[in-house]
Amino acid sequence: MDWQEGFQRYLVRYPKGEMIFNEGDLGNEMYVIQSGKVRIFKNINGMDQTLAVLEKGDFFGEMAVLEGIPRTASAEVEEDCELIRINSANFVAMIQANPEIALRIMRKLSIRLRETTDQLQRLLQVSTAVFSSYDAPPVQVAPEPPKEEKRKAIAHLVSAATGRTYPITKEVTIIGRYDKVTGLSPDVDLTEEDPHRYVSRRHAVLLYEEGQWKLIEEIGAVNGTFLNKKRLPNGVPVSIRDGDQVTFANVTLTFRVVQDEG
Repeated sequence: MDWQEGFQRYLVRYPKGEMIFNEGDLGNEMYVIQSGKVRIFKNINGMDQTLAVLEKGDFFGEMAVLEGIPRTASAEVEEDCELIRINSANFVAMIQANPEIALRIMRKLSIRLRETTDQLQRLLQVSTAVFSSYDAPPVQVAPEPPKEEKRKAIAHLVSAATGRTYPITKEVTIIGRYDKVTGLSPDVDLTEEDPHRYVSRRHAVLLYEEGQWKLIEEIGAVNGTFLNKKRLPNGVPVSIRDGDQVTFANVTLTFRVVQDEG
């Protein structure tokens, strides 16, 4: 059973063009999109700037639940939508029902912290350069590091439905879907294979170590991972071999190992 079925009593519907909340509003609710689209935007220098357009499975408004602060942006319905509205009281129940939501919130907050740290570092570099320019020689700009050469594929995942080939170029490869909320994209992005969004955003990890390939379903993946039609246990490494069939939720691919030349 999909975790959202237990929250149908919290389902609300909004028509296109309706405001869900405005920047500066007080609130203690977050939302998970069941269907439709929601535009998140912020007023900057008198103009509305779109920050993101969210779709099914995405969430927003979580800061009001976590901190009780005023809304930092506005949310408008871009396409008729159904939302699960979750307040502080039932937030814990939602996390228990779907750990993936908790993981995505943590990743989103981690990205925000990293971006803030990068901005502070850039500002510090600029201010240091400005003050030192009065009585110091020009700042020497370090040359850009050489671009990393494109890695050769050491394995592939081949879609049974579309025939697309997804190259595996690293020893640790994340498989899932692009996450519009956090901006994170997995190494193997199955978004185009999964129009109904059954694959989790971080669904599984393909690992190569000591000459062996292993597949691990990520903690929080909700719709299952199957190796040769046998469901994998969550979080447990399982050996995978050339020619094996692997299914992430409803997306089936064949695992092919690139043979060493010579």
